[in-house]
Amino acid sequence: MTEELKVGLVGAGVFAGYHAGKVAAHSRASLSGVFEPDQSRAEALAAQHGCDAFSDLDRLASASDALIIASPASYHAGAAIKGLLAGCHLLVEKPLATSVAIAEAIVNEAGRIGRVLQVGHQERIVMEAIGLKAVDATPREIRIVRNSPRATRNLDTSIVMDMMVHDLDLLNWLYGSPAWISAEQTRSIYSEHIDEARAELGYEGMTAYLQSSRDADSRRRWVLDYADGTVAIDFGDKTLRHDTPFALNPDFGDDPAVQDSLAAAFDRFVRACLDGTPPLASGADGLAAVSVAAAIEGTP
Repeated sequence: MTEELKVGLVGAGVFAGYHAGKVAAHSRASLSGVFEPDQSRAEALAAQHGCDAFSDLDRLASASDALIIASPASYHAGAAIKGLLAGCHLLVEKPLATSVAIAEAIVNEAGRIGRVLQVGHQERIVMEAIGLKAVDATPREIRIVRNSPRATRNLDTSIVMDMMVHDLDLLNWLYGSPAWISAEQTRSIYSEHIDEARAELGYEGMTAYLQSSRDADSRRRWVLDYADGTVAIDFGDKTLRHDTPFALNPDFGDDPAVQDSLAAAFDRFVRACLDGTPPLASGADGLAAVSVAAAIEGTP
């Protein structure tokens, strides 16, 4: 088994640049090249890290052991399938795909050829540091808000797939699939897709109320109401308040993995590829989040 993972980067935007830095800093990985339809952007990012800029995705995939797909969501499907056809492991930013059928096709192909498929749901690292996964109790109610100011990026998909999907993945991970899903309100404000959404998810003995907007002041917050007290998490400020008997970590923001969750998630991907350990969020996990998001959107 190779001791170094050759990683190709699909995308050359701001977030792709962050990924490039994490690859370059990892002791067991190297950046094999960058592909981006805008060749000038690909060349600029590649020059920063001393690697090649590729004008053809197939050539990048052939030169790589793995691909990080950090392009707009609508391009994930094509890049993922090309990477898998070349035998690459994949780290795909969230959402895995913009439809359930495409997400299923990616997951099935990765499973068929035995390649690692990790999805970029790195907020699981925050929940691990808080200790919520280890709590042996189910809240009666969860209220979730995830808002951001108006922007020009990620407008090729809805707020549900772009931002709410983080929370949908965390709910799936902590509590399993919802028994029922209700989209209370969805509306377009300034894009061709849903820019604001409210939804309710039902579980045995619990209801989760979610709202997300990309036309509001930035806010990322969970409030969990248990029989034994309340837990309030602010993901933006990295603070936690609670009056429960649970052994939660109020200083989770000091955890090195939380301070650089992108690097921590990439390390999990490298170890999954080279050592066979489980990925942080698998392709099946990504598909499950897309499935709930699609139900909220009312799309297939």
